[in-house]
Amino acid sequence: MALVSGHPRGKVLKGFTALGPYIREGQCSDNHFFFDCLAVCINMQPAPEKREFWGWWINLEAEAKRYTYTYHLGKFDKEGKWTESEFSDQEVIDKLESSLRAFHTRLRAYIATMNMKLEPADAFKEQPFSLTA
Repeated sequence: MALVSGHPRGKVLKGFTALGPYIREGQCSDNHFFFDCLAVCINMQPAPEKREFWGWWINLEAEAKRYTYTYHLGKFDKEGKWTESEFSDQEVIDKLESSLRAFHTRLRAYIATMNMKLEPADAFKEQPFSLTA
């Protein structure tokens, strides 16, 4: 299957998988891709499958000449669900920003190899981190 850009979906998916941190293939479809990062463990006491994390997730859409993204910051709970959150702990904020920027740089470089652009979705307001600067 080819994406709207004409690139083979399987090859693109393989390239996205190589980027890390995580592509969730089960949450991807047609021209939509979902990535997330469990950046900071909230509590190490529970068993690994019951732990909660602070992190981020990105929704990426393939279009004819570009890929667009939205990103969100929040909590990954015990049930494996994301909930948007605001943060006051500067150490957590720094870790989220650092990991998100590092991934965004790799994602942008990979997309450029396909002669495509990576841009925020038209209705998306980048907050709290601007990745396009």
